[in-house]
Amino acid sequence: MTNRFVCTVPAVAAMLVQVLSAQQPCEKLAGLKLSHTAIASAALVAEGPLPGATAPGNAPAIIVPARCVVKAVAKPTSDSEIKFEVWLPAAGWNGKYQQVGNGGWAGTIPAAAMVEPLRRGYATAGTDDGHEGGAGASWAVGHPEKLIDFGYRAVHETSVQAQAIIRAFYGKDPSYSYFVGCSDGGREALMEAQRYPEDFAGIIAGSPANFWSHLFTGFIWNEQALLKDPASSIPPGKLPAIQKAALAACDSLDGVQDGLIEDPRTCHFDPQVMLCKGADSQDCLTAPQILALKKIYAGPTSPRTARRSFRDTRPAPNPSPARGPRGSWDRFSLDSATPITGRQYSNGPSGIFERWNSTATWRWETKRLGRV
Repeated sequence: MTNRFVCTVPAVAAMLVQVLSAQQPCEKLAGLKLSHTAIASAALVAEGPLPGATAPGNAPAIIVPARCVVKAVAKPTSDSEIKFEVWLPAAGWNGKYQQVGNGGWAGTIPAAAMVEPLRRGYATAGTDDGHEGGAGASWAVGHPEKLIDFGYRAVHETSVQAQAIIRAFYGKDPSYSYFVGCSDGGREALMEAQRYPEDFAGIIAGSPANFWSHLFTGFIWNEQALLKDPASSIPPGKLPAIQKAALAACDSLDGVQDGLIEDPRTCHFDPQVMLCKGADSQDCLTAPQILALKKIYAGPTSPRTARRSFRDTRPAPNPSPARGPRGSWDRFSLDSATPITGRQYSNGPSGIFERWNSTATWRWETKRLGRV
């Protein structure tokens, strides 16, 4: 046993020397040559608070471990400008790579999502999806290559170039690579799995905002229903009454009365039963509000063909608008006394879909934003 141990020490030492010598100084990565990609900077950043992040209330600041930060821009087409960052652990790399996804319309590098992978020893990266500003999609009008970058190319380019940077820094490829995304990041995950299955060994698609074009058209549909005239708006204070009425109509369809609607597709709740018999109140709906709610339940329909938008491929909207901290009607559709502040409004009408009405353009755009 003693002889075995003694003989092993030089071998381990040699391996350590080899690994350390393979890792080059962070700053040298600035001169790395990559295909249609320019490295803007490469610098070692000491442990400290995440730049630009503001902790809510009395929450502690987000502390990021020491890392080599590489900032780069990929230009696979003349109208592309895909910015991305790669964070390389200054010490304790676990030999793996995790790329993170975006949210909404992207437009910024998701640095906050990169912190936890880095803490766990991963080399990590994120991209702005090829444009700046995430409040809408005006950047896409007249820029088809930028739309393609957002649709799928930015995530793929970031994967390819980030792993080349990892190879240059550590002297070897990551043993495993993963992609993790939620919402738009979930859509990105599905697009990666569909178009570039070799990019990652594992992909996590959380709450994918999938069939993006039709989904966001649904956002516009809902907000138009609520904003058709001031009387159509449904204040959040009425949501509990709507939920109560929907549960009364459909809770027991599955044979168990438990406060849940097991399959919303089997529920045919008619909001007409909530029509105010007298003065307007939180417990009833006015006639314009009922029309708005019926339109939301029906889903988007083409005014030219009367065809419903992908209603045959997704479940019906939940007739019971539960309220909660995330994803509920009161924040996603309404968010306050007026629906104009809801997330559907900010993501939908501020985008490109109100500008794109032709069938040819619709089909072209759908291919790029993803129907998996």
